[in-house]
Amino acid sequence: MLLAEEENIREVAAFPMNSSAQDLLMNAPCEVTEQQLREVHIKIRQSK
Repeated sequence: MLLAEEENIREVAAFPMNSSAQDLLMNAPCEVTEQQLREVHIKIRQSK
């Protein structure tokens, strides 16, 4: 930010987010589907 002489860090961040901490380009964070969880071998256990 200082080297680029920008007033806001979001102007030079590699993965910029809006003021709500959302990445609008990748639509993150968001809900994931069961298929997406299976692809990366993640299982969600119910607490007892």
